[in-house]
Amino acid sequence: MNRMEIASVLLASIGGLGTTQANAGAFQLNERSAQALGSSLAGSASAASDVTYAMFNPAALTTVERFEAGGSVSLVMPIAEGTLKDGPLAGTKVDGDENGIVPSLALGYRVTDDLVLGLTTFAPFGLKTDYGSNSPVQADATKSELTTVSISPTVSYDVLDNLTLGAALDILYADATLDSAVVDLAGDDWAVGFSLGLLFEPVEGTRIGAAYHHGYDLKVDTNSFGGFPGEVEASLPNWVQLGVTQEVRDDLRLMAEGRWINWSRFDSIDISTPALDGTPFGQVSDVQNYNDSWFFAVGAEYDLNDRFTLRSGLGYDQTPTTDAWRTVRVTDEDRLWISGGFSCAIGERFTVDASYSYLYALSDPDVTLRNVPLAGTKIEYDGGAHIVSIGGSLRF
Repeated sequence: MNRMEIASVLLASIGGLGTTQANAGAFQLNERSAQALGSSLAGSASAASDVTYAMFNPAALTTVERFEAGGSVSLVMPIAEGTLKDGPLAGTKVDGDENGIVPSLALGYRVTDDLVLGLTTFAPFGLKTDYGSNSPVQADATKSELTTVSISPTVSYDVLDNLTLGAALDILYADATLDSAVVDLAGDDWAVGFSLGLLFEPVEGTRIGAAYHHGYDLKVDTNSFGGFPGEVEASLPNWVQLGVTQEVRDDLRLMAEGRWINWSRFDSIDISTPALDGTPFGQVSDVQNYNDSWFFAVGAEYDLNDRFTLRSGLGYDQTPTTDAWRTVRVTDEDRLWISGGFSCAIGERFTVDASYSYLYALSDPDVTLRNVPLAGTKIEYDGGAHIVSIGGSLRF
């Protein structure tokens, strides 16, 4: 194998840096609020029923009366079982599933009648895959892991009685590890983004919410090819969401949500190794060709009584990946969200939330292996995920 062939193998194998098997929408995570998950994220921009919604729309802080703390812990159980369809190992099963725990926390404090300050922390991207060192896909991937944490100082201000504006400074820490039979990369980085949001109530009982979340530009210092110091660069997406919450009766609310995710920002992963400039390993760019994608959801909430609320929702999550570029690290496909949950008030200050979501893949995604000895072999995956979330909020 000559140097150019070696470079091609390495280039193909790095295609999953920063991309681990998540619950849908490639490797974006949405486990920020047990309430929002119970309605398949419908109304996450507009419901603002507790402080956790500030992680989706910073203007949601306006509902904090004095001081409120809320959060959740979600167990994400992905399904990514594959079967080799051709080649010498046709029929062999591969499984890179790795369960993940995703925590979140939101705090809000009312300073004046119009001004609320807050702090949120959550994981916007991540989870992991692990195929093991003896897997048939080892030349493309063995272990991938991405951990991200966003720490976001947040503020909301009531401009009018029916209009609130919000903003957050999103400070991201990212730690990535990529292993395969031919390359091992690991490193971390800090990046800064921001979020803007509004809540508008044109008539009583109708609440409209919108938010913009700026993406991140990562530059991860890592040991690169041959152990030389290098740098990996990639851009994570911006996204915009618009939601409506409509009170039908005192005990019944309907929600709808739409999102556009600018995944085309994640167009390539670029690795530079200054010590190897002038060789095929000095500047390596792996094209990702992610497409912009959409997410839509509808949901409902029903108050059984003053203390107990039921909710449910359906969502459609479009994948940004394509058959031509999909990798064993992100075996994503268009998915249907089916969710249900409840809230129970315990006393006047504490509320417990719980939800369950099943993410059903609308088709079985195919992946074509890129690296020898099984380059060109196709794998068909069964996709999906289970998400169980427990959370709550405490008010003072």
